[in-house]
Amino acid sequence: MTSLNSSVGFGRVEKTRPNRGSVKRFAGGCVLAFLMGVASGCYTYSPMPAAPAPGTEVVVGLNDEGRVMLGQSVGPAAQQIEGKLQERTDSAYVVSVSSVSYFNGGSNKWSGEPLTIGRRLVNDIQERQFSRGRTFVVAAAATGALLAFIFSRSLFGNSTPERQGNPGPPTQQ
Repeated sequence: MTSLNSSVGFGRVEKTRPNRGSVKRFAGGCVLAFLMGVASGCYTYSPMPAAPAPGTEVVVGLNDEGRVMLGQSVGPAAQQIEGKLQERTDSAYVVSVSSVSYFNGGSNKWSGEPLTIGRRLVNDIQERQFSRGRTFVVAAAATGALLAFIFSRSLFGNSTPERQGNPGPPTQQ
């Protein structure tokens, strides 16, 4: 009789502790998820202006025809392509791709490869802009959460012991 969660020794059951590596990995994953949330919370998306300048951060939403036509390049279930606009013509956008998002929730990071996307393949195109207001709110919330954690755990303990007065002589009855 063996168990993965306990070990038997001299008639008693002892619980085993989780592996420290798995705890660190879990904590690292939580920090990574938090930072991704912070990073995404610092931007807004708005309709692209009529004449965007090259270098503008854009998010291109693909339509069904775009998914079929660009399936060999970016994958068949691509939903959005994010990157910097290199050039805009009457019939196409040339984007230096930084990432591709898919309908299943996954994404692929790219390293700036140029991709020509025909206008008829695009459902919508938006400009990605840095938001100072959102960044401030996220930073304030993160700071508040960190301070609440520190103070709830008494991590800023007193460095001097409390002084107690002399209790005096015992009282007799």
